[in-house]
Amino acid sequence: MLRKIEIARFKSIRAADIELGRVNLFIGGNGAGKSNVLEAIGVVSASLYRGVSDSEMARKGVRLTPPALMKSAFKKHALPKTFRIDVILDGHIKYGIELSAGDKNTHLQFFSEKCTSNEERLFGRSGAGVTIFGKKVAPRSWISSRSLWDQARVAYDFPEALQTEFERLSRYSIYSPQTEFLREIKSGVADEPPVGLHGEGLAGAVNSLVSDFTELKRTRAKTSYNDRDVLLDALSLVWLPGWTNAVRVGEVESSLKSREMTSIDGKIVYFIDRFMHERRNTLSAYDSSEGTLFLLFMAVLLGHSEAPKIFSVDNVDSALNPALTKELLKTIIKIVTQKPVSGMTRGPDQIFLTSHNPTALDAFDLFDDEQRVFVVYRNEEGHSRIKRLKPRTGWSREDWSKAFGGKKLSQLWIDDEIQGALGSTAFSAVREI
Repeated sequence: MLRKIEIARFKSIRAADIELGRVNLFIGGNGAGKSNVLEAIGVVSASLYRGVSDSEMARKGVRLTPPALMKSAFKKHALPKTFRIDVILDGHIKYGIELSAGDKNTHLQFFSEKCTSNEERLFGRSGAGVTIFGKKVAPRSWISSRSLWDQARVAYDFPEALQTEFERLSRYSIYSPQTEFLREIKSGVADEPPVGLHGEGLAGAVNSLVSDFTELKRTRAKTSYNDRDVLLDALSLVWLPGWTNAVRVGEVESSLKSREMTSIDGKIVYFIDRFMHERRNTLSAYDSSEGTLFLLFMAVLLGHSEAPKIFSVDNVDSALNPALTKELLKTIIKIVTQKPVSGMTRGPDQIFLTSHNPTALDAFDLFDDEQRVFVVYRNEEGHSRIKRLKPRTGWSREDWSKAFGGKKLSQLWIDDEIQGALGSTAFSAVREI
């Protein structure tokens, strides 16, 4: 897990220090900087994967902003030469990068890099050179857009725990599904399995998920939460809208398929509408509700064995009404917090979400330390601030309910009782409630 992230001089974030849980929701006004938090994690992930080139950033879902604009540029502050991101992972692993880019540079490059485990320095680089396991390495042609980790991990015997944590984080991606791909109007190939950032390759991912479901549902339930339970809970999302009782992948009659749809092998995602006549109850993705398609996309991310263990979804309430938004979040929280952190094939270990729908908050238990809500807002200088929304120290659930007249979190948000959540720039700190 990613336990903590410190961000400095990155886009709208002048300085932020965020301690994270297993399910993390970022709320706030438009343009407050919520997506910038997800992208900061994406920059670190790209560094650990193949580097910080445009192609690798795009693979992670990071917007292809000109390098010079990735650094903060606030009034009353000198334009910075670098931005910095530091993370702490399980196993007391610390990893920090500092990236630079001038106004005329077309790509980012590493200014410095450092990794420690249990306070022991494993590797690092700066203007003074490169060290690995405390020894200075003879000069060589280190590629400026690739991390030292990416270039040295094959040649050195780094601790297994380090390799495991970096591998998990290196698969992180920011998902933001788009209607054209979900409806199979546009086709595309997923850069990483099981599905593309915008829904590319959804039919193939669903096909394997349905096959797994057919096999796993025959197995006996166990007392502890297991892979079968994760898959069943993930697929239960598809039935929430109430109109379908089956999802399949295959060929359908041409008369029941829009000519706008694209398919590589002729097989598409389709649903069975339980209210319609059996001769006309087959609905392709093109003719199905967008909300149902988004829930199917989320079912893939939550239940597929090849899905990354750490990922983000920008606008998790996409195309969903308030009731479905809440139910989706409840399912996400159940899967992530009930499953063991390791030892299971299915289900994410950690997830990051953004939302503009107040009912998303009603799925959270703020007294559970693994469920965390953060308010992102701009202060008077325009800097993005990220503050955790949590009960006052020593408060019980009864104290909470009494203090706010029994209101749900969604109502507190709507009534502007969560300072900064509606986008005001007038607050210098988020109220601790």
